[in-house]
Amino acid sequence: MAGFMKRYRATIIAAVVLAVLAAVLFLLALPRGASGRLIALVHGGDGAVHELPLDEDAVLEVATPLGTNTVVVEGGSVRMDAADCPHGDCLRQRPISRPGEQIICLPHELWIEIVPEDGASSGMLDEDAVSYPDDVDTVAG
Repeated sequence: MAGFMKRYRATIIAAVVLAVLAAVLFLLALPRGASGRLIALVHGGDGAVHELPLDEDAVLEVATPLGTNTVVVEGGSVRMDAADCPHGDCLRQRPISRPGEQIICLPHELWIEIVPEDGASSGMLDEDAVSYPDDVDTVAG
């Protein structure tokens, strides 16, 4: 065993150093905010952006020439509670509570995204969430 350790000492030391370096880089890359507080950004079809903290229950009615939506923050998540759009697909989307998640109402050009309080909005609608919804029950009619 002593011969093995002597022969591969440099390789073992390099592996340990690389493992420690990888762990440090991983910890530095973890997202963290000053407060860890999350915000729901409600982007209205008229260009207005409303901020709703997820740690405070609230109801927001967004009325634009395209239609009216009611957004509810409750228990740390946000959901669409009412909408006068033709099919109501946004009403069947599940509540969201994690950064990056979105709820979208295409007819009213309204979308909601979750961001950290000290983070920035992506400012972009997630087209995949519209094109390939995994939470919406679609019925041909």
